[in-house]
Amino acid sequence: MSVRSRVAFASGASGAVGAALLLTGRIDGSVVLAFFLAFAVRVGASAALSDAGPILAAVASKSLIRRAFLAPAWGFALAAAVVRAGSVDLTDVRGANAVAGLALVRGPTLTVVGSWLAFAAAAVATLAWQRVGAETAGSGSVGVIEAPMSLRRLEAAGVAAEVALLVSLFAGPQIDSASDAVWWFVGAGLLGAAALLGRHRADGLLSHRSLPLAAGTAGAVGLVLVLLGGAP
Repeated sequence: MSVRSRVAFASGASGAVGAALLLTGRIDGSVVLAFFLAFAVRVGASAALSDAGPILAAVASKSLIRRAFLAPAWGFALAAAVVRAGSVDLTDVRGANAVAGLALVRGPTLTVVGSWLAFAAAAVATLAWQRVGAETAGSGSVGVIEAPMSLRRLEAAGVAAEVALLVSLFAGPQIDSASDAVWWFVGAGLLGAAALLGRHRADGLLSHRSLPLAAGTAGAVGLVLVLLGGAP
């Protein structure tokens, strides 16, 4: 592993620690910081393979480009959550879900519809999974080139961080009782299961070329509706 790969892996691992502390409420921070930490984890594995062998490097480069194109969808979702909560602080966003009701079910009609669109846009950006690895075909057989286990775990940690952030923005209240935790388990469980399904079906709908444009458009429309609907 080269110095560049080691730096990329260390950055991703550091992002995982920071995202975990922020998303679990151990430290305070903004939703923007939470996203960039999660994003650093998500791209860390691919960045660490950018100077690997030609096959893995090509797949890693494609994955990084894909994540860059999907980032605007996340940006619109973050903005929609901030407008709805009236604050950029992650704790305040969770507080809005606890006091005013979950963003996906409570508030003006336009705001709720916009929240659903923004949520769907970020969910698609999260679940669109470019596996760190490659398949090769030759002489009638198919071989699989797997990335190191440490990089595959880092990739999974990035997905988990984005799932936790997405639930925080739209469906995760501050946990003051057992009933509050239900929304976290349900939301994270459904998105996590969908992410695993997407990983094993990477050649399906979530790998379509027009996906970043569709997700970005949905996120932009969602933000506009939230702006028109206003806070609950």
